[in-house]
Amino acid sequence: MHRTILLCSLFSSISLAAALSPLNFWGGNTPSPSNTLVIHLNQDQTAMNPGPVQGGAEPGQFGDNVGDNVGDNTLSISDILPQTRKINIFASLTRDISTVTSRLESTKPEDNTTLLAPLNAAMQALPRKPWEDRPGDDSGVDAGRDEDKAARNLQRFVEEHVVPVSPWEQGKANKIKTLGGQELWWEENDEGDRVINPGNLIVDGVVGRVGNGEIWAVKGVVNYA
Repeated sequence: MHRTILLCSLFSSISLAAALSPLNFWGGNTPSPSNTLVIHLNQDQTAMNPGPVQGGAEPGQFGDNVGDNVGDNTLSISDILPQTRKINIFASLTRDISTVTSRLESTKPEDNTTLLAPLNAAMQALPRKPWEDRPGDDSGVDAGRDEDKAARNLQRFVEEHVVPVSPWEQGKANKIKTLGGQELWWEENDEGDRVINPGNLIVDGVVGRVGNGEIWAVKGVVNYA
């Protein structure tokens, strides 16, 4: 796993901003390269277009059951993940997490996955960056000065959004641990939205259905405190 993710400077992002949502998505001042990890946005991301939903529903629409309308079984989640611009901030974070990339590429049935991909707006609204220390961390090691710890924090954040099953059935009886270890389940509310708990995360839509699982765009993030 790469230990360093290239610095994305807010002050040098003008040329990228025209093709992608503004790179100052984290808000505030950009730390120096020596004390933080940041997202690697390369040329293939700047050229992204939203792309078609692969055999699934439009955002905000769902089949009667998880697993309905399965798309092209020859594709994997990793094949279609870069195609949806509104989740590309989170998508970029998955690239250097080997436990996640290998799973999203896998065609083994036991590796089927429901990927909970926060919308860009949710990533922009985070109170702290995914690689930064959690509040109350008393380990004595500052992620801002230790690349290994920052990488572990980032891995934990991404893995909390990987549900290792697809189709993922509704109901608390079907709660399952994410790769990060947190137990989640989902239910449908009175408005017909899928809601992931704990956390009351609203699913914006299924933006991809392929052979090894689904990508759900969510209006928030799984708790990473």
